[in-house]
Amino acid sequence: MEQFMSFDGRLPIILHTVGESPHQNAVSRSERVKWNQFIWVKDGSGTFRSGDDTFLLEKGQGIFLRNSVSHSYEGKNLYTGWCTFSCAENLLNYVMGDKKHLVFSVPEFLDAETENLRSLAQSGADTLELSAAAYTYVTELFAAITKNADPIISRSRKFMKKNFSKPITLDDIASSVDLDRFALCRYYQKHHKRSVMNELKAIRISAAKRLLRYSDESVGSISRLCGFENPSYFSLRFREECSCTPLEYRKKYM
Repeated sequence: MEQFMSFDGRLPIILHTVGESPHQNAVSRSERVKWNQFIWVKDGSGTFRSGDDTFLLEKGQGIFLRNSVSHSYEGKNLYTGWCTFSCAENLLNYVMGDKKHLVFSVPEFLDAETENLRSLAQSGADTLELSAAAYTYVTELFAAITKNADPIISRSRKFMKKNFSKPITLDDIASSVDLDRFALCRYYQKHHKRSVMNELKAIRISAAKRLLRYSDESVGSISRLCGFENPSYFSLRFREECSCTPLEYRKKYM
């Protein structure tokens, strides 16, 4: 991984790395890092964690991670593109507010513009030229991401996060955004590249992980608090997502 610019707080942005990983290795960073990161899935799928939140991302999806949050990602046959940078804190505060991460759908121009930026960096461009190009890249990417923020996906996720502990159904979720269940399913597959119920499962698993780490509740109690039918079903789904049982996950943090 080649670093293109050394830190200089006087510049509007510092490009650290940019490129792709056809065979992305598992990464886990538990402490604050010096750079912010865009990372997106070019092929395959993976589990991305930001703080206590977990996202299952597939081809065409990505996540932006601020430098103040611990994070990790892993997946089988995971092919990623990425760009890391520092500075630009005023820009990030304007776009993100107090959010530490932002999940997004990959805009059509991203791969081409990433290759252009990487080519410029590898050509030996001077510091000011590279900083300006990186700033344009980041601002245009944020503009596309925020412009394409989807109110239906946002509203349905908000409903699921508020009610995940209850036995909510697909019809309940669809009603929260004034659609029928078939329309919502088609919408999710077209615009979010995943199913509604997989979204709900990811939200429940994320909540379960927080309870396993920070509470003394039993696994059976946690399964009920997170809306799973029974402890056996909860353990099965948890193992699918985390490659370990709930008890094994808890022991890691004891």
